[in-house]
Amino acid sequence: MGRQDPECLNANFRPWTNPDRLPAPVALTLNQETGERPLKKKTPSTTKKPKPPEPTPPPEVELYTAPKPPKQGRIIGLDCHPDTYTAAVFVGQTPHDARKVGARDRLSLEQLLAWVEAEFTPEDLFLLEAGSNSFAIHHRLLALGRQAVVLESCHVGRQAKTYADNDRMAAARMVLVYLAGNAPCVWVPDELSSQRRQLLHAHQMAVTNHTAAVNALKSYLNQFAIRLGKRGLHLASTRQWVLGQRAWSDLQRELLADYFAQVDYEQKRRQQWQRRIAQEVANEPRMLRCLKLLGIGLINAFALLAIIGDVRRFSGPEKLVAYVGLNPGQRDSGKDKRIKLGVGRRGRGDLRHLLIQGAQAVLRAGAQTTLGQWGWKLFARKGHRHIAVAAVARKLLVQVWHVLSDHPPQALETSKSVTLKLHKLAVTLGKSLRVQLGLPAQLKPCLLELQKRFLQPSAT
Repeated sequence: MGRQDPECLNANFRPWTNPDRLPAPVALTLNQETGERPLKKKTPSTTKKPKPPEPTPPPEVELYTAPKPPKQGRIIGLDCHPDTYTAAVFVGQTPHDARKVGARDRLSLEQLLAWVEAEFTPEDLFLLEAGSNSFAIHHRLLALGRQAVVLESCHVGRQAKTYADNDRMAAARMVLVYLAGNAPCVWVPDELSSQRRQLLHAHQMAVTNHTAAVNALKSYLNQFAIRLGKRGLHLASTRQWVLGQRAWSDLQRELLADYFAQVDYEQKRRQQWQRRIAQEVANEPRMLRCLKLLGIGLINAFALLAIIGDVRRFSGPEKLVAYVGLNPGQRDSGKDKRIKLGVGRRGRGDLRHLLIQGAQAVLRAGAQTTLGQWGWKLFARKGHRHIAVAAVARKLLVQVWHVLSDHPPQALETSKSVTLKLHKLAVTLGKSLRVQLGLPAQLKPCLLELQKRFLQPSAT
């Protein structure tokens, strides 16, 4: 008891019928010579239904599946750390016939590249888990003429919860997970997208550090019951006002000078990277076209192209929405278990946060736009502002996909709002940088030139 016969599992049983309810026998006319029942001739139908045309797949879509195992080459799993690299070499096509033929442990980067160049051929396939330096190692391997893919770390890491784990086991496990088909690969950004992501990260860190410096100064002043209110810390009058609030000691004046210097330094870094972002936006027509959408400003337009890269790798807007993590999740099980997960905790959180801020700006505009009216109606129906904000952000991202795919968008800004965005872009650049980029030095001619660049083809 408790066991199942394998023959019973594979047997084909006939459905049980009640003999009392069987239909009455039907008289059959048999052929007297052969004793066989005559077959009815099928009359050909006069009209044939035409076969529907097979849909042609788009030429370039995002492929999450890893390539097939090489038939002649070997499969090498690389466990990458900042200083050491571990490799496991396998041959085989499936996890059942996979056979480990070699391994190397604790290699430096120079030793790894020399070993790859001497021992392997272009028919071999290298597997890397997505990490901090995996994209750099991927580019190094491609420069040597070798095949390499980067696997999603979340799928590979699920198999690591065993009783023991080390670098050798991690490298071998990477190959076995790949052969089992349980690890999709990720898109490796090109050099331009990679540099743009680095610039975006530097700007975000500058914003974080500047906010921390301002909060540190406010916290110090709060010890003495001094509140700045709406006074700007970048103004000299505000700092003179702070110094005149009480009799500061020499040490306290030195501390205040250090706080003010830290705020000035972080603000300077923030303005530096923001000016560099404005330069990228002014040179890229696709980023300028994104400024025509609701809720998309200077930083958002740059972040969209930096993170998305080539939009053709997404076959539809729903793929892009899932990539960013703005699609609602759910878990259904059984009869009554219905769990709605909402959005967040998956996808590109950095871009999702920027789009959420853009959606907040759309809702603050109220009923001035069609998208804002739709968002407030959804808020009134659902009773929760966060739901409406996430839904508006998703619609903004769908419009971004249409703009980058050269489709006519719908959620467009008014001409006055677009002019204000371009004016802010020109002011951020400054007069000297405008002349360096080939733009007019004066603001009005500069705005006209930026509007002309909306229709220029992209350089990438």
